[in-house]
Amino acid sequence: MPLRFKSTFTKLLCWGCLLGLVFLSPTTALAGGAPADPKAPAYLGFFPPPLAKGELPVTLVPHPLAISKIIPVSFGVPFPPGYVSDPKNIALFDDTGKEMPIRVTVLARWQPPVPGAPSLRAVLVQYLDLMATRLPRTYKLRWGTPRQQTETKKWPADQSWFWVTDKSYPRFKAKDPPVWATLPASWLCQSLVKGRLAPAGKYADFEWLEVGRQGFYKQAINRLLTDELMKRWKGQVQKYRVNYAEHYEPWLYDRTTTIFIQYLTTGQLEPLAYGLRDAQYYAANVESDGRFALFPKNRPLDVKYGNQEAMTLGWFLSGLPLFQQASAKLQKLLDAWNPNYSGSKTFWTERHLAYHMMIAISAYEMTGDPALLERARRAFTIAYKMQTEPPPGAPRDGCMVHTANQHSERLKGWVCSPWMSALFVDAALRYYIVSADPRVPESIIMLADYVRKVGTFKPPQGKNDKQPYITPIYLATSHTQMKAYIQSDRQHALDISKILAAAIYFTRKQGKSATRFDWLFKELCITAQLFIPKKPKSGFPVAQSKSVWTLPAFALKPRRKYAWWFRTTADVPWLMHAN
Repeated sequence: MPLRFKSTFTKLLCWGCLLGLVFLSPTTALAGGAPADPKAPAYLGFFPPPLAKGELPVTLVPHPLAISKIIPVSFGVPFPPGYVSDPKNIALFDDTGKEMPIRVTVLARWQPPVPGAPSLRAVLVQYLDLMATRLPRTYKLRWGTPRQQTETKKWPADQSWFWVTDKSYPRFKAKDPPVWATLPASWLCQSLVKGRLAPAGKYADFEWLEVGRQGFYKQAINRLLTDELMKRWKGQVQKYRVNYAEHYEPWLYDRTTTIFIQYLTTGQLEPLAYGLRDAQYYAANVESDGRFALFPKNRPLDVKYGNQEAMTLGWFLSGLPLFQQASAKLQKLLDAWNPNYSGSKTFWTERHLAYHMMIAISAYEMTGDPALLERARRAFTIAYKMQTEPPPGAPRDGCMVHTANQHSERLKGWVCSPWMSALFVDAALRYYIVSADPRVPESIIMLADYVRKVGTFKPPQGKNDKQPYITPIYLATSHTQMKAYIQSDRQHALDISKILAAAIYFTRKQGKSATRFDWLFKELCITAQLFIPKKPKSGFPVAQSKSVWTLPAFALKPRRKYAWWFRTTADVPWLMHAN
């Protein structure tokens, strides 16, 4: 081959390679070389079989102020991937079987490599309806064939919403819709708006977890105690109320998403209503730079209060523009803390990395912006490299090893945080569902082995203990173990069980035995149940005090533990029972 022709051929070949990179699937092009395995059994296991045609019951509950009025109804509907691709193929039928003229707006789409993508992820359904009575009504949402009736008018998603006036939130900070639309828990759990979940009551072995989630949810919104108890013992009980309207601490680890989880797993109206209120109140308190307004002004921006996941869920369920606006502000937090790790970095924790990644990935799901997916991928890559290529002199324990000084602890040595790693696993699973990055299962299994070998221990039996309970270690590597918080760290047994549950899922999907994880998962659940009141015969239990009155058994101290317990563990029952 003549040299000149060979040179030209080489140039053409190189240009072809570049064009190939441009026109490859979105996942490959954005990955910067990161792999994707969308055909892996573990990955496919998250998705329900696609249904090209079907119907969904929608229960409509009118607001008391909407009775006897023709009201613009708006509600969001999430779809599992591969169900429907064209919004024209969605129709609504009333309780007499009559098709309603509706307007359908796409809120989000599933993107490759998700199976069945591109398809609709969430839509906003809008129509006009007469709210003749207070009685709930059940309509049918059908997909798969073109609808015959279309609403031509357009109105904002929050048209005719009513300000909340029951003092659960400050005035003019949250609204209720004129009509609430609830969907079955079975549908919500398979729609992957917060991972793959199991409806409440499906698995008897997790009844204790559901009792805890329900009771602490009631306490988180200050609706556990009866009015009679509140009047009777106002002075004493007041300290158990959660001051989410004025203080920042209850919002840490995303209380709003945790409230939504109660709706997703039960299909009940109350947690949907409170979730939408909570999401609005949070969104109204996000400042232009992403700062949470209740957070002290004299402290720097904190990525941990960037509850983007709540904004994404709120968007999928309501289509309120407020959540889009708040999301745009929260994305600025991605530049407030750099997740890159180096020995010279003065501050680094798994918790901050987890929230950086969660903001990026859940904002990507909401907006479809591929740059956000790439930021999430970059954050995960940082974590994976820290696990597989620890800094010189650091132990190779499979965790994100860094120095205690970088963790703001007054001790020397290399450390990792088991419970902060649980926050990371939760974000990593959300990332996995939209990326098929095969490093995610590897990362989680490494973390589970770290927790098993280094991150937990069995302390001496306490005076009131019936048995010695497996306890997480506050900070731990094979070089350094900090056990100074034994009693408080027992309260992290539940969230750390998420790491084990995810590892068990992935190990089983590989056709391997998960015995080494199974026993520790069970032990952590035993420890976790120390803090979960038993199921009562009727109502909710109360814990007896030495005085003549009773304290709530579901007291939240600290307030933030409601979210750290139940947001990250929402998918544990499904992970443990998935085939």
